[in-house]
Amino acid sequence: MEILREYLNAIPAGSIDNPEELEPLLANCWHGLGGDRGMSGGKLYGRMETVVWDPPVLHFAIERHGGTVKGSTRAEVQHWAVDVEAKTAVLNKVGHRQLTPMQPRLDVKRLAKDIAAQIVGRRADDRLQWYKDGRVRVLTSKILPESAKRTREGRRKRFHEALGEFLEKEGWTVLGGGVYGQGSKANEPRKNTE
Repeated sequence: MEILREYLNAIPAGSIDNPEELEPLLANCWHGLGGDRGMSGGKLYGRMETVVWDPPVLHFAIERHGGTVKGSTRAEVQHWAVDVEAKTAVLNKVGHRQLTPMQPRLDVKRLAKDIAAQIVGRRADDRLQWYKDGRVRVLTSKILPESAKRTREGRRKRFHEALGEFLEKEGWTVLGGGVYGQGSKANEPRKNTE
């Protein structure tokens, strides 16, 4: 810690454009700093940005990629304050940065309306699995495009809510698990003649 403090006290206050010399000094004493730190010092190498020395506090941002491992298209950007006198590292703020373009908005209501028309018309469709008793399972994976987990979950929820509304108006009910039924009126599906 003393080496880091000496290094910082020897430079003027302000922005540090090239933190390559600073990174190993901070990384080496990172584990000894008090405060709530959710990362190891090794994560600092080559990733510190917007580094500012405001004695006795060193401010910097760092991009974290935990969410991208789970399919997110955004990285978390953490903003840290290291007080070299108090020997603490505090996470001040968390933001996000878009790494890859977001998927275009999907009109799930239009898709739900189309699927509802197929169900009400009892048409054979590769996106539907009909049962002999007239119930139908909606194969959502064949309807909604692949996407990040969070996006996919939101789209599925909105799709099934919209589909349920369209089908309810036609006397169908949600039976659960993507299955819908119409009671005693259920018949075998007709072949699609379109």
